[in-house]
Amino acid sequence: MMNRLWNTSPASLTRALARRWGRLTARPGWHPVQAGPLAGAELFFDSLRLPEWRAMVAGTFDDFLYEALQARIRLNGAVGWDVGAHFGYHTLALAALGAQVVAFEPNALNAARLQENLARNSGLTTRVRLRPEALSDREGTLEFVQSADLEETSSGSHLAAATPPAEESAYARFQRVAVSSVRADVLIASGEPPPTVMKVDVEGAELLVLHGARELLRRHKPLLLVEVHHIRLMFHLRPLLEGCGYRLALLDETHAGPSRCFLLAE
Repeated sequence: MMNRLWNTSPASLTRALARRWGRLTARPGWHPVQAGPLAGAELFFDSLRLPEWRAMVAGTFDDFLYEALQARIRLNGAVGWDVGAHFGYHTLALAALGAQVVAFEPNALNAARLQENLARNSGLTTRVRLRPEALSDREGTLEFVQSADLEETSSGSHLAAATPPAEESAYARFQRVAVSSVRADVLIASGEPPPTVMKVDVEGAELLVLHGARELLRRHKPLLLVEVHHIRLMFHLRPLLEGCGYRLALLDETHAGPSRCFLLAE
C-alpha cells in the first residue's frame, strides 16, 4: 500500500481523498456537535458536503455571534427570538446557553427538520417554542419563495417582497407558497414576552421584520444580531435603527462580503 501511495501523483491522491470524503459525507445521519455552546447535542444532516454544515458539527459556525453575546448579556433566563431559524442550530445553541427561545421558521421543510433536531435533544426542548410564521411588516398571508432542497438551497428561502442577496434567476426552481405573517409589535401587544436578544437571518426580509418591530425596538431595546443581505438594505436599516436609539457595529468584518454582512445593534 505504501508503494502505491509513494507512486501516486499529488493530483491523483487529492482526487482519491475527495472521492473518499464525498462517500463519507454523503450519508444522511445524526452528528454530535464537537464544541461551542451546542457541544454534545446532535444534529441531522443529509450530508456534510457544505462547509457550513461541517462548521456546525465542529461547533464553530458563526462563533463570533456568541462571543458578542456573552460579552454583553447574560443569556440564562433571557428571552431569545431566532428569526429565520432554519433547522435550529442557533435556536438550540441559545437554549443551551439558558435562553427561552422562540424560533420563527415559515419554511415547512426547515421547520420539520428543526422539530426533529429538537426531539433528538430533548433536554433543550422545554426551552424552545416554534412559530411556523414569517415575521414581517404586515399581518396575514404572504407569498414565500422556498426550495425543497434541505441540503443546499432551502436556507435561501425568503418572502417574495424581500430584497434577496442573489439575482431573481437564482430562485427560478424555487416554489412559491403562501405563509402566515405576523408583526412583532402585534405579538408583544398580544402577550408574547419581549425578547432580550433577536437574531435575524431572513435572506433580504430584515427591513420588513424590523419595520414590524419598531415599537418593540423603541420600548424594549433587544440586542440585535442581523445578517444584512443587500447594500440597499443597509442604507435603510441604519436610519431605522439609529432612530430607535441603537448604535451599530459590524461583526466578523474580515469575512463580510460585498453585499452581505452581520450587524450588531445595541
